[in-house]
Amino acid sequence: MNNIGNENLFQYWNSPYNEYGMISYLPERKMTQLILFTEIENETCILLAQRINPNKDFYLKLNGLGEKAIHKKNENIDVCVIRECFEEAEIVLRNEKLLKIFEETCYSTREWRAEPCLQKEVKYIVTLAIYLHPLEELPKHTEPHTLGPWNLYKIKDLLKHRNELVPILRENIELIDGKIKAYEQDILDLPINVNKNKNGKTTTTDSRNFQLSK
Repeated sequence: MNNIGNENLFQYWNSPYNEYGMISYLPERKMTQLILFTEIENETCILLAQRINPNKDFYLKLNGLGEKAIHKKNENIDVCVIRECFEEAEIVLRNEKLLKIFEETCYSTREWRAEPCLQKEVKYIVTLAIYLHPLEELPKHTEPHTLGPWNLYKIKDLLKHRNELVPILRENIELIDGKIKAYEQDILDLPINVNKNKNGKTTTTDSRNFQLSK
């Protein structure tokens, strides 16, 4: 390598990730977080569950729905969040209401962790994305071996206790808060948790059936 004498090349390999110089042949991994949101007593709340498997990353941290895209099938990241939502809570999302609010790609030394590193250390390209969708039906607790029950948490409380969240949510909780407010005001024609059934009647999710965590 010393015989090359290319100073720019050395600077490249010893620099952090550069979106304009990504190494395209590296294996890609994609992960999602879905924030289902509603309103209770004029308070914005989001649906989260605690990670309870001590053998997995971020043990006891709170996360939303969503997980890993099936890389062997080259699964689209939008398809991933829809599939994971049904698998984890048996909730069917509506495409026209699913909004991606964040996406970030970085180099990483680990397969399913977005840990920025130097170009010369990189082994994977990891993409993280956050989505929003109104909460319109009761979630089911389908994965009790990895996640605790789904509960509603007030955004204002999470802003004060962000260390309880998985990193991607902890670092973007203000963004989530702002995008939910914009979603309510600018995107939906109907109230936050209203859905029209097949008969054209308006129905709402009864928030009293949820456990509101403090």
